[in-house]
Amino acid sequence: MKKVTRLEREFMASKYFNFTDVLGYGWRVMKANLGFFVGIGFIWMIISSIPTIMDIITTSMNRPGPAYVASKIIINVLGWIINIILAIGLIKIAISFCDEIKPTIGTLFDAGGFFWRYVGAAILYSLIVFGGFILFIVPGIIWAIKFSLCFYFVIDRGLGPIEALKASSRTTMGVKWELFGFGILCGLINFLGLLCLIVGIFATYPTVLVAKALVYRQLSAQTPELAEFGISIPVAKPDVETLPGEQES
Repeated sequence: MKKVTRLEREFMASKYFNFTDVLGYGWRVMKANLGFFVGIGFIWMIISSIPTIMDIITTSMNRPGPAYVASKIIINVLGWIINIILAIGLIKIAISFCDEIKPTIGTLFDAGGFFWRYVGAAILYSLIVFGGFILFIVPGIIWAIKFSLCFYFVIDRGLGPIEALKASSRTTMGVKWELFGFGILCGLINFLGLLCLIVGIFATYPTVLVAKALVYRQLSAQTPELAEFGISIPVAKPDVETLPGEQES
């Protein structure tokens, strides 16, 4: 294992992101593109509900046997594939806004080249976190935070599962407590959105989605160790004065 020098420790300890800044940017992006996010939300709900509807229809037929079991397996696999594609699409949408690029509806389904890498990262991440929770819970929380940015590195930088986990480990070093608090705050924000007659989630979820991607962008720009993975160009904070999808006055 590479020994971390004193200078590197000081640099890592200086990593910083401001809750208000990233959530504020997410909020402004959401307001400037509310129609887009509402459309994405409805499409997501319709597409993700297809396996559930198919399962209800299959169950109502009540025909136990090999065909019934096979149909259940197919439906579960279909649901799994749909959820992964949509998850990749949402991250790509969030990253696009952080790059000040207005994505299209089609971005939600653009998982090409990332699907299996995402699957591999998800499997490894789940196994690591599960193993941590077996070890008295606390390690599970720490590892969940430590490797939480791996999916961004898979989608944004095209890293393989193991490289993405290592890159996340480098990037979250020194800011785990901040990320833990930010995660709780984002969860509370989305919960409040659900309490607002559910429709509030159309405002809170996009805000949090973009804010999390911006945190990834800011922290990765403060992590010189990512040069190990060919990531050497820092990505600056977006210009909050000009938002993607916002019309100039």
